Amino acid sequence: MERRKITVLLTTAICVGVVGFCSDASAAVQLSLKLQKGKTYYQRVVIDQRVAQTVMGQEQAMDYIIGLGQKLDVLDVDGQGNMQVRHTYIWSRFKQSGPMGQADYDSSQPAAAVAGAEGFAALVGQSYVIKVSPQGKVLDVNGVEAVAESVQKKAGGMNVTSAESPLSFLLTKQGIVETEEGLLAVYPEGPVEVGASWTEKKVTKQGLAMITELKWTLQKREGGVATVAEAASVKSDPSAPPLDAGTAKIKVDVSGTEEGTLEVEEATGLIKINRSRQELKGQMNVGASAEGPFDMMKIPAAFTTSVALEMSDRMWQTPQK
Repeated sequence: MERRKITVLLTTAICVGVVGFCSDASAAVQLSLKLQKGKTYYQRVVIDQRVAQTVMGQEQAMDYIIGLGQKLDVLDVDGQGNMQVRHTYIWSRFKQSGPMGQADYDSSQPAAAVAGAEGFAALVGQSYVIKVSPQGKVLDVNGVEAVAESVQKKAGGMNVTSAESPLSFLLTKQGIVETEEGLLAVYPEGPVEVGASWTEKKVTKQGLAMITELKWTLQKREGGVATVAEAASVKSDPSAPPLDAGTAKIKVDVSGTEEGTLEVEEATGLIKINRSRQELKGQMNVGASAEGPFDMMKIPAAFTTSVALEMSDRMWQTPQK
């Protein structure tokens, strides 16, 4: 039972960024999110992850797909350009395969939610409101507690807010902030020219606590679209408390890199597409107490995660698989 709890916790913790054509590519451009009050936009993200680990000499591989589609209604825009946006889930997808079992659910298909995906089915129709800056920083979150309560009721006996739930990062204020900023906080503070770079350090605490050093570079501008390359180094936060797996505590020690490419619509700041791939390797050190030592068991682990984000002012025609 302890081995199962450790496996579930590790795999869910990881799951736990000028109008028109510009003929002068050397000119500086201000890339920022500029959504219009009263308009509706659409956002879709798909996370595809493989977890490979060795527990007590046994190699295990688990595959996960999480898909989320949202309608974004812009309720207000203040004098500083900060946008108040209502996010409503209109599509959800969850697929898993591995030692923990099989599940495959897509809300766009006429089928009841399978076991393990009840929470994802319950998300559809739920809304929360965020206030987001032109740089993609989340300034406020409202309504996520009501979403968590409603999803919990509809999910039956599944505890959707526990650390073992693949939904937990969507049902707390901190989780929403870190998730939205992970997708949107990619814009520079000022105008940039082709070839220019900007950087940021992000510390996430939801799920697996990580430190990410990011660098973006404006590669080209064409047809009102800016292409931006992303590169990052990623490592677990050594100061973070261990993960709680019941009677066992787990200290995480993984690191790796992330690379991606973004296409940003210059007029609105909408991220037309952002595809990234992250690879982490290391080990999970298991101990009996939060104070350590973490020498009961060492679990070699590798996480390969691909993320695809799309934003548009039009509803997509077919769900992304």
